[in-house]
Amino acid sequence: MNKLKDIKGDRLVIFDLDDTLVKTDAKIKIVHRRSKKIIMELTPQEFNNLENVSSHMLDFDDFDCPEILRQGRIIHSVFSKLKSYYKKGIPVSIVTARSSSKLVRDFFLENGIDIHPSLIIAVNDPVLNLKGSIPEKKQEAIKGLIDSGYTKLVFFDDSQDNLILAKDLEGYKQSRVRIVKVD
Repeated sequence: MNKLKDIKGDRLVIFDLDDTLVKTDAKIKIVHRRSKKIIMELTPQEFNNLENVSSHMLDFDDFDCPEILRQGRIIHSVFSKLKSYYKKGIPVSIVTARSSSKLVRDFFLENGIDIHPSLIIAVNDPVLNLKGSIPEKKQEAIKGLIDSGYTKLVFFDDSQDNLILAKDLEGYKQSRVRIVKVD
């Protein structure tokens, strides 16, 4: 990923989507591997605290539904920060556990924010072929942003694990990473 020619500077503000910018009714379904029955449904926050579900399958289909995202409740205290950075011309990136960058980009366009497509990273998009846990995939995505020339980063997320791994990138290619926990 090369740094965008139309974006100046080395500063970038990164936001998670779910439970950071918007709360939706999307649930992660825990499905019994053999019976295919739904055992439980979890919010993203509940999923962040889940220990081990290796004996079950995970169903993230709700997160591919544009209508569920559109009907979400915007977290105005954080969304207003995104809009402020955007209006000042500071590049904004979305790094989300979702699997469709297009769905996320469309959501922001509908809300009057034109984030460059290469700065919207849905880490579970099979095209990206990122490996590991969600925090590890997000770390790899942020590392890619640093590789493209952004070295002064601010990262907003609701997951402490995501924030820790992002902060671990500080110093990589002389980058500075400030993390902001969203509750």
